Amino acid sequence: MISNPSSRQVKSVETSFEIIHLLQEYGGATLNEVAAHLEIAKSTAHNYLGTLESMGYVVKRDRTYRLGLRFLTHGMAARNSLSIADIVQQSLVTVAQETGQSTWWIVEEFGRGFFVDNAVPDEDGDSYGTIGKRSYLHTHAPGKAILAQLSRDYVWELIDYHGLPIYTTKTITDADTLIQELDTIRDQGYAVSDGETALGVQSTGVAFEDPYGGTNAIGVFGYTHDFGGESLEKDIPSLLKHVVSDITQSLEREVE
Repeated sequence: MISNPSSRQVKSVETSFEIIHLLQEYGGATLNEVAAHLEIAKSTAHNYLGTLESMGYVVKRDRTYRLGLRFLTHGMAARNSLSIADIVQQSLVTVAQETGQSTWWIVEEFGRGFFVDNAVPDEDGDSYGTIGKRSYLHTHAPGKAILAQLSRDYVWELIDYHGLPIYTTKTITDADTLIQELDTIRDQGYAVSDGETALGVQSTGVAFEDPYGGTNAIGVFGYTHDFGGESLEKDIPSLLKHVVSDITQSLEREVE
């Protein structure tokens, strides 16, 4: 469901989160930078930052304000509130080991794809994302698999609300082209993407609904030249379908 902002929003709360987003995006900012970016008085910015600092959500080091580790508590609580986490996490490890590629669990919320958890085949492997990353669903295979799982009316609503931002020359930016591809994904049961988020990065994804109303996907990410050739490209969709089937069966037994 897309966020439906109330007409009675609290401006001070909005400003607080604008500061939080600023500190996250830039990895920290000085008082002057916060005031200039938000176009507010330095005294006002100082009051907001001081309040956030007193609550543990912001820390100040060498005149630079950064996010505090207290946010970890909320992030972990949000992830742990997903009732299917334990079952999915086990499957991520299985897929990563069998494919030799980074594997992600992605969840749709407010029409965006959130990277919730992952597994990598070895400690030195690339993850192709960070936990908590918020992505546009049309830019990678798990996201497109999720879109194919949603109703067409809702997909059009998402396109109208979020648009189809472009990341590379391969990103789909035409709505009709995307809708046509989603029909293909729905028929074959999996999605593929090559260079649509970043050139040279490939992904394959399979989506599923959980018993609690969420739309999820398991996706494999890797450099195109590391996917191991045509045989592995064919095997990954089959493996993901099998793993997703196991997940859904386990969830069904859990809620019985």
